[in-house]
Amino acid sequence: MTRLQMFRMFSQTRRVSLCGVAALASVALLACGGPTPIEGSSSLTGAGGSGTGSGYHPTVGATSTRTSTTTGAPPADVDGGNCGIETKGLTAQPADLLLVLDRSGSMADDIATDNSCTGRGGGGGTCSPKWPAMTASLNQVLASSPVGVQWGLKFFGSPNKPACTVDPGVEVTVGPNTAAKIQAAIAGTSPADNTPTMAAINAAVAYFGTVSDGLAHYILLATDGLPNCDPGNSSTVTNTSIQDAADAIAAALKAGIKTYVVGIGSSAGNLDNFAQAGGTGNYFPATSPDQLTAALGKIVVAVGSCTFSLDKSPPDPNNVVVEFNGNHSLRPPRDTTHTNGWDYTSSADTGIQVYGSWCDGITNGTYTSTEILMACLGDQTPIP
Repeated sequence: MTRLQMFRMFSQTRRVSLCGVAALASVALLACGGPTPIEGSSSLTGAGGSGTGSGYHPTVGATSTRTSTTTGAPPADVDGGNCGIETKGLTAQPADLLLVLDRSGSMADDIATDNSCTGRGGGGGTCSPKWPAMTASLNQVLASSPVGVQWGLKFFGSPNKPACTVDPGVEVTVGPNTAAKIQAAIAGTSPADNTPTMAAINAAVAYFGTVSDGLAHYILLATDGLPNCDPGNSSTVTNTSIQDAADAIAAALKAGIKTYVVGIGSSAGNLDNFAQAGGTGNYFPATSPDQLTAALGKIVVAVGSCTFSLDKSPPDPNNVVVEFNGNHSLRPPRDTTHTNGWDYTSSADTGIQVYGSWCDGITNGTYTSTEILMACLGDQTPIP
């Protein structure tokens, strides 16, 4: 059998409060050592079990027990490999999340029907305009966001400017404790004009280019419809405007900035093309205040609780296994569509993000530990 040295991460847990759920937060790294066995014995303890060895990694089997006692010579199935053990804490990756918020005139319409709340059949007291619904949802989500998520705000179009105009910069810079500033900015303006999505994304990317805090950058695009203008063009929905916006989102992803998309209201349309261009799979539809709150909360959970930093890229990024609770049957697949599995957060392979039901399992406490098994470079043997 070819030599297989293993890096192994054992998770510890840190509880992070988010809407009453707990987020997985700490992992320990086992790094491969050199050819000389470590003198004496070293011990390790993780959620998957414990092992004691003379400088080599215990066999990684297909069971969930993971308990092994090893003395003397290493077993044959590791080809005499010697792995030193280094334990190092690893917390959920902090992130900058910029809310790019549509303030077009239709954001004053009813969230359920898209009818006007001022005379075009909105329904009087039963009307729930999108703009205050967004404000109320944000108030809830901001209050419960993980400490590691730093929020900022960008409007499109820009307040008190001609239609289709998006100014450089942002209304609220990303950073800690920005909830009150975001709430005040939203309360201080009102919906008007058109939907210049491409210009908004380009402005967000340019702004992030000035942010050097070392955190992961994300855009949360919240809009109630497809773009209907590019700066300098007419305010009519065109295929060009839609493609320009998708191209801008794809360019943001290429720059390392993923874009989550929330479609507010029943006429938002299918915005999956934007979410897919942004590397986040599918958009989140929201046709009620509760659904809007849930969508925003789910995005924040994914960014703040299901993303983890790695000290360095795995030796072979294509021979990696993620496993929960030390259980061989709880291994999410690598999923580059970001629907239900895991994937690297960037081409540098120095972080991973978990998606879908697997992320839900982290945040609701079903998965209390994780292991990441990484094979050495050049070893073509799949991890068992």
